[in-house]
Amino acid sequence: MPRSTRFSLVVLAALLVIGGGYTAYWFLVARRIEAGIVDWALSQRAEKIDFSWHDMRVSGYPTAFRVDVGSAALRDGAITPSPELHLPVLSGTARPWDFADWRLAAPEGFTADFAAAGGTAPAKLIAQAADGVASIEPEGGWTLWLSLRDAAVEAGAPVGVGSAHVTLTVPPKQPRGHADPVTVLAVEASQIKLPVAITPLGDTIDELDFAATEKGAIASGKLADALAAWRDAGGMIELENLRVKWGALNATGTGTIALDRELQPTGGFSGAIQGYDQILTALVQSGQMRASDAGLARIALTFLAKAGPDGKPEIRTAFTIQNGQMFLGPAKLGRVPRITWE
Repeated sequence: MPRSTRFSLVVLAALLVIGGGYTAYWFLVARRIEAGIVDWALSQRAEKIDFSWHDMRVSGYPTAFRVDVGSAALRDGAITPSPELHLPVLSGTARPWDFADWRLAAPEGFTADFAAAGGTAPAKLIAQAADGVASIEPEGGWTLWLSLRDAAVEAGAPVGVGSAHVTLTVPPKQPRGHADPVTVLAVEASQIKLPVAITPLGDTIDELDFAATEKGAIASGKLADALAAWRDAGGMIELENLRVKWGALNATGTGTIALDRELQPTGGFSGAIQGYDQILTALVQSGQMRASDAGLARIALTFLAKAGPDGKPEIRTAFTIQNGQMFLGPAKLGRVPRITWE
């Protein structure tokens, strides 16, 4: 047998051995991935978290591991009323050399249900399509990047969202006190369609961006009781990089939100506002503010206004919520809609 032929046969045999070994490895890992998902779902029941699905399969050989789950549902029974997430189709794909990063896809979208409380209408978040990446840290924390398209928030009247990019980060260590972060949520949303136009700002918020950090863990149980315990322990939400562009209105700011003794929002923000005159006009036209009060507020705010970077009048002032009332600097804007938790 010629030497070149023997060499070719040796190479072919080596490739067959390597290929066979990799094939065995791939199917072994695929079975372990499927079993791991089942074990994780069973372990979460101790935390009253129920993750279920109609069917699941692992594919992608030889270049990837793709998990496809049909009719998936996630329910957090530790909170009453319990939120639920429903996905007709969910897939996660990882490369054989990187199991820390999973590319997610929900081509048929999802529905997140937040049960009604205190006789109020139930709230829903609906997205027609979603995709993103989940990254798992070696220490146990994780980050989820998610892009939503053609979304809507329904709580009575629907609010449409053209697109949104969401980042959710959970640190690896459990919080020990009220100052430790529990979750960090960053949102970049655009083309938010309101059910009713608010003159002169219109019915579409062009851009809404913010980053929110939850400080202090919220315990399980009835939502009102859990929030009261969180408040008493010093829990709060820090808002950073808040930016709103709505018609002629441009606002930026940072601040904190907490709950008062009646579980109503209280807090303060500092930042800059352009288009404050349009805000006052909108409050009067929507019936939330009397024309006489708007006139006094307009005079007070005019003294605070200075030229911004683009030359337009800008107010660098504080927005506060206290005792159910909203204030922009010294000007009283009106009451905050009351929240019923039970």
